[in-house]
Amino acid sequence: MFQLKKLAILIVVTCMALGACQPAPSGTPETVEVQVTTIVEQQVVVTAAPGAPAGENPYAPTELLAAVQAIKDATAGQSPPAGAKFAILTNNLSPFWTAAQQGASRASAELGVPITFQGPTAADLLSQQLTMLETFINDDYTSITFSAIDRQAAGSIIQRAVDEGISVFCMDSDATGTARSMYIGMSDYDAGVAAAEAALEIIGSGKVVGLVGFATAQNAQDRIAGVTDTRAGTDLEMVEVLYDDVKPEVALSNAQTAIQKYPDLAGFITFYSYDGPAAGQAVKQAGKAGEIKIVAFDAEPETQRLMQEGVIQVMIGQRVFHYGYLSGYVMYASSILGVEETLKLLEPWRDGEGNFRLNTGIDVIYADSFDLYKEYLNSIGIPSQ
Repeated sequence: MFQLKKLAILIVVTCMALGACQPAPSGTPETVEVQVTTIVEQQVVVTAAPGAPAGENPYAPTELLAAVQAIKDATAGQSPPAGAKFAILTNNLSPFWTAAQQGASRASAELGVPITFQGPTAADLLSQQLTMLETFINDDYTSITFSAIDRQAAGSIIQRAVDEGISVFCMDSDATGTARSMYIGMSDYDAGVAAAEAALEIIGSGKVVGLVGFATAQNAQDRIAGVTDTRAGTDLEMVEVLYDDVKPEVALSNAQTAIQKYPDLAGFITFYSYDGPAAGQAVKQAGKAGEIKIVAFDAEPETQRLMQEGVIQVMIGQRVFHYGYLSGYVMYASSILGVEETLKLLEPWRDGEGNFRLNTGIDVIYADSFDLYKEYLNSIGIPSQ
């Protein structure tokens, strides 16, 4: 049951237009600092705890709530250092990140700590992201979590942060080989496997084209590797992967070009959130909806609409809300318990080589399970992930 509650909240207005901020359930402090910029007063919908839908919804990530509860128990009665502040930095601005911002806002409200949520907007996203990381260090942030555009480019900056006592985590796209302490997110390789398995089920055989943003991002590389390995030895051929540098208009152009170049194209596998809508638009323009099938990563509002129309057949969902929500809790725990104790605490939920990843899981959504997925999103008050 939803409640309306009037709160004075601080809204991030730099770099990103916010979705509706979600405060914690009743019982938490009435004024919460998300970012010191401007104060507004508004009516806010207070939802149930994250991941708590009615009934046995298969999309409810109960294991992630258990990880959050472990942090709550371990830090009960303790507080972060005076003046502690935390930052989450994305790799671009798109509707994909709205759910993560809402998760960060929820964590901020529940914990009563400031969490800055920003993303680069310049033409050169990588350069701006690296500059923003350095600014967070210069401004003495306690902990930083970011989605790496380039898996190696931030290495020296991360090392400087760690040397200065600032804990650094990655989420959404990792920076392996650097001094970051842990990655928060799904297994991108496994997500690629899931996408290929879905493509084999709904397409079977023929030519497919991949659409993706950054060639340098580890999430893109790992997802493509998962698809490549899984379709090996099958009659499904990924004839090309087209990069767009996170420019939706380029993604659309790439999809249109692929349809013209391959008259017998059987489908698209789209790896970034806006690529699914781009492929869907191109397929509709060509009059081939349902003929050229689409497996799309993420569940942006437009992707959901295209699934309802039958233009997109499968969505590979990330638990984007929890990218923000878990990141907030992990940074908070590390400021109180220390990084090593936090990692030890989260051991049951970590996997990968050296347990480098706090695995947030993968959702595979077909048309016949879409209503259940929407039920879960509605239960935590977000329109998309």
